[in-house]
Amino acid sequence: MQITIQEKKNNSFLKRTEVKGQVSFEGATPSNAQISEAVAKELHAKEADLVVVKHIYTAFSRREAKFEAVVYDNAEAKKLTEKLTSHQRKKLEEAKKAAAAPA
Repeated sequence: MQITIQEKKNNSFLKRTEVKGQVSFEGATPSNAQISEAVAKELHAKEADLVVVKHIYTAFSRREAKFEAVVYDNAEAKKLTEKLTSHQRKKLEEAKKAAAAPA
């Protein structure tokens, strides 16, 4: 998988960098997690958790896709801006229960 950053815009008000780019891949379209890891590595971000992939646009029968993502400066800025979906909330609750339960 190869990532090319085409546009990079700093949004100091929301404490993030907005990124647009293109990804070339073999096989299936990469997941959001795979793209966020690659973007974090490309932009030298502290953690892949600070990268949020907004969209992946894949053309039919092509081995490339365009993507839009944002890279937050810190976890607090991400928490204030991004909303948790119901399945993300459920995962967090399950992780807390598993951590609290004695082994």
